[in-house]
Amino acid sequence: MSICSRNSGAALSVALLCAAAPPALADDRMARVLGAALFERAWVPAPSSTKANDGLGPLFNARACVSCHEGLDRWPVATDADGVVLDETLVLKLSDEGGRPDPAYGVQIQTAAVPGFAPDGLVHVGEGGYAPHALARGPLGEETRAGARLAPALRGLGRLEAVPDDVLAATADPDDADGDGVSGRFVGRFGHKAHAPDLATMTAIAFATDLGMSTTHRPAPEGDCPDAACRAAPHGGDAEIPEITDEIVSLVAAYLAAIPPPTASAPDPEGAALFAEVGCAACHTPALPSPGGPVAAYTNLLVHDLGPGLDGGATEPGIASTEWRTAPLWGLSRALANGAGLLHDGRAGRVVEAIAHHGGEAARARAAFEALDPQAKARLVGFVEGL
Repeated sequence: MSICSRNSGAALSVALLCAAAPPALADDRMARVLGAALFERAWVPAPSSTKANDGLGPLFNARACVSCHEGLDRWPVATDADGVVLDETLVLKLSDEGGRPDPAYGVQIQTAAVPGFAPDGLVHVGEGGYAPHALARGPLGEETRAGARLAPALRGLGRLEAVPDDVLAATADPDDADGDGVSGRFVGRFGHKAHAPDLATMTAIAFATDLGMSTTHRPAPEGDCPDAACRAAPHGGDAEIPEITDEIVSLVAAYLAAIPPPTASAPDPEGAALFAEVGCAACHTPALPSPGGPVAAYTNLLVHDLGPGLDGGATEPGIASTEWRTAPLWGLSRALANGAGLLHDGRAGRVVEAIAHHGGEAARARAAFEALDPQAKARLVGFVEGL
């Protein structure tokens, strides 16, 4: 049964869309419209009068997906006068060196809670970066490391998902067989650590870790809450039906997949040549082939070790804390215009600062950039900042 033919409670505009379009096209469009509405929906704690909306928490960072991804772009982090983070654009991840969560606080600091529960605590930024603050259940585990992550821009994800796995696997060189110092691994394609293979998984992870809502991908109804009291709290699902159904996950993923890539000014050929010459393109591949045409995202979607200067503290299982998925550079000009900062935690205000933090597999490219004369360096920076 198609979305248009089932009783989905669609708004009049969606019903008219279905009536005006061919069945397959209408079904696809309606999935995107419903996915957008679910992306913006504010979820509530269970039990509520509307079971379809409940299941939030008990601990969470946001009530809606859009809270972390306003405007689909990357944004700066708001703090108060004391340095306490005030918004949902940043989360503080937790893990030991092997990617195992903190025994008391789980995979990240949850800064909000439903009535009757205390949040994990707050996130504070100081000279040493972001750190947990005012923790509710004592200190972190002895082996736990913290690491801040900025919510990424969400434009063009469907194009990245369309790149075939075999294309990415073919570009990987985990043992650096060609001796160029770059040894990328194909792990997944979404998330700072490439820990999500597709948009559905990425969506399910966000529901579980940021909103505390279960899916078939992440069935624990308490979300990111190791405490026994959380497991005993009221939940919006049960053992057979999760709080967030597969259909909801699919609809949100369909909406994300349909968001077009960011637009940019026409690239400077000389800047593009310098980008390749110094070695940036070894990881930030200008375009990847896909059935729908080249995906000009400036990434190879592989995981690379960028050295101790970019040790992110917390990590995912099987991925070192210094390893990162190559960040797509399309839309970088929008992030700079928003004042969002670059890298995983926004520590770099400009491209030159971001390059300075690159080591490990990127050390040769950084050295080549630093060896450029001032005019060529400015040309290359201008090219990257225009993407």
